[in-house]
Amino acid sequence: MKTYIIAEIGPNHNGNLNRAISMVEELAKVGVDAVKFQLAIPENLYSKDSFKPSYQKENDKTVSPLEMSKKNQLSFSDHLKLAEICKNNKVDYLCTGFDMDSLKFLDDNIEMSYFKIPSGEILSVDLLEYIGKRNKKVLLSTGMASYQEIETAINIIGKKDRITVFHCVSNYPAPPSDVNLKVMLEIKARFGVSVGFSDHTLGNDAAIAAVALGAEVIEKHVTYDKDAEGPDHKASATIPEFASLVRSIRNVDLLLGSSEKIFSDKELEIKKAARKSIVTTRQILAGEKIKREDICFKRPGFGFSPLQIDEIIGKTLTKNIESDRVIMKDYIS
Repeated sequence: MKTYIIAEIGPNHNGNLNRAISMVEELAKVGVDAVKFQLAIPENLYSKDSFKPSYQKENDKTVSPLEMSKKNQLSFSDHLKLAEICKNNKVDYLCTGFDMDSLKFLDDNIEMSYFKIPSGEILSVDLLEYIGKRNKKVLLSTGMASYQEIETAINIIGKKDRITVFHCVSNYPAPPSDVNLKVMLEIKARFGVSVGFSDHTLGNDAAIAAVALGAEVIEKHVTYDKDAEGPDHKASATIPEFASLVRSIRNVDLLLGSSEKIFSDKELEIKKAARKSIVTTRQILAGEKIKREDICFKRPGFGFSPLQIDEIIGKTLTKNIESDRVIMKDYIS
């Protein structure tokens, strides 16, 4: 099965539409399935008591989260243009709506393959209930969420068969010791849902390992410049790094293959050379019956298998066979 790969631009366009368009075009060339953005009306998202976590303070010079959000937002009309750009470049446009007005705008005006619920909104009942009433697939991130909170969100949304739950660690960047990819397997087992991984680590190892473990969707942040000012740049992959990730995931997809045992022509050729057959230990003349001491097992494997020894012993030869030769089916009667 082909892994669905999402390049999360988020706010990493820094409020510049032309930069966002350029990133979409570059990411489309490296083979991603979707490019994802974020949309919010800052005043609907942040109260006067809001504050920035330490990683945002380190990476963004704005004083307040409200100011930071305003600086990095694109307009509703910009998102309409981005959706069209994605369509023209044959990648899916996805976007997280962080407030009801933004979510409804996206739902009413843009055909998206999925609703994406970010980790911070996993308990936002208004958003969950709205999404639950729509007949669309859902991606649910679970950073900071307990198993009980995950279960609550799933129950509010309903219809588990349309939900893919992302294992996610809300740390930017997340160190390998915090990732605990086996949580993804536990989510799948506990809730009977499809699973994916939202990767906030540096490098590609975690995402590749998640695919090998069964992640059906991978999401990772991407930037045009890790040194740019903004909350997410330093924990994001560059586009060349993302291209490398896509190549690795596609290779893992090929490696995983299917559960059906399939043999290539090359393997069948090697099978004949590497397996053993029943071989004579002496010259046996036509009319003689084969005894156990007359045979042994040697390569190649195009004759009788050693497992067929009981079909050979006691049989009469129809022609002379010299020592150290494979016994073929038309040699016995």
